[in-house]
Order: sequence, then C-alpha cells, then structure tokens
Amino acid sequence: MTSQISDILSQFDDELVEVLDSPIIQRPSPESPATSTATTSKPRRYSKVWLHTPVRRNEVILNSKGKPIWRCKYCSTEYQESGGTTAISNHLKLRHDIDISSAQEARSTLMQANIAEAFKNARQTRLQTSLPR
Repeated sequence: MTSQISDILSQFDDELVEVLDSPIIQRPSPESPATSTATTSKPRRYSKVWLHTPVRRNEVILNSKGKPIWRCKYCSTEYQESGGTTAISNHLKLRHDIDISSAQEARSTLMQANIAEAFKNARQTRLQTSLPR
C-alpha cells in the first residue's frame, strides 16, 4: 500500500515539474507590440542585472526577430542577451548610478590590491636590506 502511494506521489511530482518547466508565451504588451515574453527554467540567470528588468528573472523577453533581450525597467533600453551582462552592468552604472559589481569582482579587486601591496612591501624590504648602514 505504501509503495502504491509513493508511486502515485512520484508520478504527480513528475507531472507537476513538467507543467512548471513548460514555456508560457504571453501576448506582446501594447507598449511594445514587437516583443513577447516566455517563462522558462533555462538559462539560469544569476547576475544582478536581472533584478533591473520589468519581468521576473526566469522570464525571457523576445525582440521582433525572436532573439532574447534584456530590457531596462527604468528607461526601456534593450540589449541582446547573447552579448553578456557587461554592457548591461555598464548601462546601469552610467545611466542610473546602480553598481551591481558582484562579490567575485569585489574579491578579485581586493586580492589584486593585496598582491600589489605585497610586492610594494617586498621591494621596500629588499631596498632596506641592500642599503649600507
């Protein structure tokens, strides 16, 4: 009996996942008739730039050519997703004064500063030990 219930629940879970993963195409909005959105589970969007678009992170906006784009929720500027997030990040920083540098970028910057400081200290130590007293 328990295995039958488990099998039924497993089948229900599989059907639910299929429904949740299936794309949903929405009608284009009146303000931009050449675009549409589709809900999908791919691609995974981890960048903070997706917090600054008028749709949810897992929704895809398509341009009139059917290409996925990122649209700014503040000024409606659009960038193709295939271009990466650097241009989008620069747009947010320059046009809207929003800095979305990631924790990885912050760690890299800090590490580079630490390395530069270590080289500077090594030079000073070498100079101090090589000078006559």
